[in-house]
Amino acid sequence: MPELPEVETTIRYLNKKVNGKKIVSIKKSQKKLRKNLNQKDFNAIKGKKIKEVKRFAKYILIELSPVSFIVIHLGMSGRLKFYFKENYQREKHDHIILEFEKFFVVYNDPRRFGMFFKLQDHNEIKYFFRNYGVDLLLDKINFPEIREIFKKKSVSLKQALLDQSIFVGLGNIYANEALFHSRLSPLRLTNSLNSQEILKLIKSCRYVLKLSLKNGGSSINDYKSPDGTLGSFQNMFSVYQKSKVTLKNQSFPVKKIIQNGRSTFFSPTLQK
Repeated sequence: MPELPEVETTIRYLNKKVNGKKIVSIKKSQKKLRKNLNQKDFNAIKGKKIKEVKRFAKYILIELSPVSFIVIHLGMSGRLKFYFKENYQREKHDHIILEFEKFFVVYNDPRRFGMFFKLQDHNEIKYFFRNYGVDLLLDKINFPEIREIFKKKSVSLKQALLDQSIFVGLGNIYANEALFHSRLSPLRLTNSLNSQEILKLIKSCRYVLKLSLKNGGSSINDYKSPDGTLGSFQNMFSVYQKSKVTLKNQSFPVKKIIQNGRSTFFSPTLQK
């Protein structure tokens, strides 16, 4: 599943290409996504200019002028592709095609767990995202508030990192990597951490996200940037899908467990 760095990589690429450009037409396949545009939305989108492409959590927001928003979630296997018109050849899982004067932006999704829908204005955007928490790449951290949340909860650190009401955009891969970087066990309960450990965890989450973003995200299974470029952060994983880690010429075993239906990789020796 594309996570925050992959979504951020996508919007940074697209924002340079589509800002100020007019949508000439929009077409869709007969296949349904998890959440879809309707015919009224198609009529409202056609002919509008793109003001900005931005991100909220793992959602892509295409702001149109006059104001409205195309909202996209890549789901398990979705991606946005960019083609100049002369280079485009339709593929099996291309479900939405945004046509511009000289190029196409195409939403491709083999599993169709993604979403591609429209919200009318800033109030609808605010309401849709009302239960989401802090964006570790964009937002200023209110540390006393986060500390209070951790103190009141009694869930595993892995579960807390995947809780979008606390931190948005963190997925399974980056939760594993951040916990290893902070040397905290995924089995620790949130209310067992002291202030220094919480601060260390927040810094580790930011570090891992920024490092992945710098390397174009993680290309596992389906993810590629809109121009087809693969990310390289998967080559830098410390524990995810590993059997051991090596530090200072010493090898430490990595254990795999299942937490809330997701795979967790950690080093019991190094993470306490």
